[in-house]
Amino acid sequence: MSIRRLFVLTLLSLIWLWAGSVYSPWAEDLDPRLWLYDFLFYSRFILLLWVVAEAGLWFRRYRDGKAPSSMTFAGGCLLAVSGLVVASSNWIADTEAGWRWRVRLSAEALAPYAVPAYADQRHRVGMLLVDTQREPCPDQAWLWLGRPFGGGTGINRALVYAGGDAVPHSPQPEAFRFLRMHGNWWMAYQNPGSYSATTDGTIVCVEGLGVASHAQGLRFIDSRL
Repeated sequence: MSIRRLFVLTLLSLIWLWAGSVYSPWAEDLDPRLWLYDFLFYSRFILLLWVVAEAGLWFRRYRDGKAPSSMTFAGGCLLAVSGLVVASSNWIADTEAGWRWRVRLSAEALAPYAVPAYADQRHRVGMLLVDTQREPCPDQAWLWLGRPFGGGTGINRALVYAGGDAVPHSPQPEAFRFLRMHGNWWMAYQNPGSYSATTDGTIVCVEGLGVASHAQGLRFIDSRL
């Protein structure tokens, strides 16, 4: 076990997490960076294998008592940080608990966006990346969410602000499902196969349909209705 090697592993893990986050300097750019997405996706497995290998070495030296206790403790802390960073990234990025946590921590930053508006400025709001702002239904703010890999990397999801406890209204009931995230903010899941970008006449919004979980919402996005 090498403390220097563990420092490098921890540093690379933190850089890896930052590079794919909304806090990176390129997160708000529209230039496509799908190569970055691919690189971060596959490098995650390399980092995980490295963590597992170092953990094995650390445990063996700890069992055999071949390293000073201070070095063993420091190495264990560095391993824990590296493993937590790499293993928890998916939890933060795309689980129901992770999304609720991000929306809750972004509540203050989201407050001014509760007022409906039209905007195409890609920008960060708290721990979220907003591609566009729309108002398809009266008195409802829709914040379409993106990923920090450039334009065209949307996720068919929007945060919708709707007052009261009822499910938000939907401009196309067959194309959207909703799940409450935090307070009056709901996640809208869009099924691209059922959505029509052009409609004849005036859109009539009706009360939308809810889903029981984030996993059900993701299945709706990918379903063929």
